[in-house]
Amino acid sequence: MKIQFYLFLFFTSIALACEPDLEQPYEIYTIKEGNHGSNYAGIQFLQSSSLRFSAIFNKSAIYTSKEPVNQHDINKLLGFADCNVHHHVNSARFGWRWLDGKLEILAYCYANKERITKSIGFVELNQSFEYSITVSKEQYLFELEGFPMVTMPRSSSCEVGSYYMLFPYFGGDEVAPQDISIKLLTQY
Repeated sequence: MKIQFYLFLFFTSIALACEPDLEQPYEIYTIKEGNHGSNYAGIQFLQSSSLRFSAIFNKSAIYTSKEPVNQHDINKLLGFADCNVHHHVNSARFGWRWLDGKLEILAYCYANKERITKSIGFVELNQSFEYSITVSKEQYLFELEGFPMVTMPRSSSCEVGSYYMLFPYFGGDEVAPQDISIKLLTQY
């Protein structure tokens, strides 16, 4: 009876040790102190007309800008360039900023070189939220889990899109005041 009990404990401990880590599918993007861009290197294209992902921010997203006015600058989370042009001409992505003690998520777009932003809501640190951007003929549809959908205009001159991905970026004017890590699980 004792041997069976010890075998049970042994195999149970092995099974628990082999349980997959739920955090493992997430990629960690780090914006190093003093930089704008994250550790992502390379070019990646979006292969569909929508981008879906989950994101988790931690306490590294809490920052204070050197110049108080720059606290309102929008950092970038994830998105894509559109219409076969540079992302400062046509693009859609989620933005974020630490403002008034909360993490604000925004829709952040360029349409024919005009930057357009709209607040979506505030998310909690250390919690996963689902995000999506869907391209339609005349607009982008931004969805953030738990918040109403936000629509943003798309360039009227865009017929066919080639979407290169845009990854985490800090700023605005200032560089990251400390290392900032964001966990992303891209589902496309």
